[in-house]
Amino acid sequence: MHITGNGETGRFETGSRSDSRHEPFLARRLVIGYATAWRIREDLSGCSVRSCIHINQMNRINHPINGVNNPPMKLHQLDLNLLLAFDALMTQGSVTRASEALFISQPAMSHSLGRLRTFFGDPLLVRTPQGMLPTPRAQRLHLGVQQVLRLLEQQLSDEEEFEPRHSKRRFVLCTTDYVECVLIPPLISRLKKLAPGVTIEIRILRDSLPEAELASGEIDLVLGFDEYMQVPGYLGKETWLTEPLAGLVRATRELPEERITLAQLTQMPHVFHSPLGTSEASLDKFLQSQGLSRTISVNSQSYMSAAAIVSQSDHLLVLPRKVAELLAEHWPLKSLPLPADVPDYHLNCVWHPVHAQQPALVWLKELMKELVNQHPS
Repeated sequence: MHITGNGETGRFETGSRSDSRHEPFLARRLVIGYATAWRIREDLSGCSVRSCIHINQMNRINHPINGVNNPPMKLHQLDLNLLLAFDALMTQGSVTRASEALFISQPAMSHSLGRLRTFFGDPLLVRTPQGMLPTPRAQRLHLGVQQVLRLLEQQLSDEEEFEPRHSKRRFVLCTTDYVECVLIPPLISRLKKLAPGVTIEIRILRDSLPEAELASGEIDLVLGFDEYMQVPGYLGKETWLTEPLAGLVRATRELPEERITLAQLTQMPHVFHSPLGTSEASLDKFLQSQGLSRTISVNSQSYMSAAAIVSQSDHLLVLPRKVAELLAEHWPLKSLPLPADVPDYHLNCVWHPVHAQQPALVWLKELMKELVNQHPS
């Protein structure tokens, strides 16, 4: 059992670095019957031939494909093995590496690329000094094709079993520093006992939801507050935690009462913790609804730097209560409640429905929800 951290990427490992997610797809046995085509008709509804958007004069010479001379093709005319070739070409960015990934010859892969170009009416991958680059059409197609292959893999394979104690599974979580501080430490402790070979990699949630990575399986779960992300309706979503806000002030700061009043919220200078670089939070929207506003003197993307500033000044830092209490244990700070009508934060878990029934993912979600419930707000 070992735990390692990787600074910028935020990787925490509790065991072997071996990664079962890179095992070849069952679908790559290249045995996909036409009966399967009907199950993915909807996913490939955009596969009719359109006029080619030529990238340069070379493309116009080599791929003289247009919608006038080539009538729209139907899905039953597509050899579904070509989807595997397309995914490998897009993933590897090289005919040679793609052929090696699928254990076929380079001429066979080149032939597959030619058939794909004819079917889609687009060059798809263009040779440049920087290597083979995908066209905009290829980039749009790739996400859907990846989802189809993942679905086929799940449907055609035997029901997988997940044995935590013997697993070497790597889970990738995209989340905020709140989850890193509050939920990841007890998760790592629990994994040490239940699944010593499982590893956890943390990626910090940015200003947009990583939908493509969720669809491909590169990211397993996204955990974040409503404040930071808008979740499309097609994704799975659960609210795991409702968290009230609290105010952090210098431990020696004397206030009329041991709480932060609405007047103090507007009068005291604020350190604004903004992990995504946003300019306002739900607190600002609440104050605006009251015809009020606050003064933000400092913006910080780090809990540590924000806490350090407050510990040496008369500033106020508003945070989810658990983080505020955690910082108050390690810095000369005290955590005080805010007015009762200030809205709470809601911590949500988001996943892609394609992967929702994977036993390993179901197990991790249940374990993390159990940890959340053991530490209620």
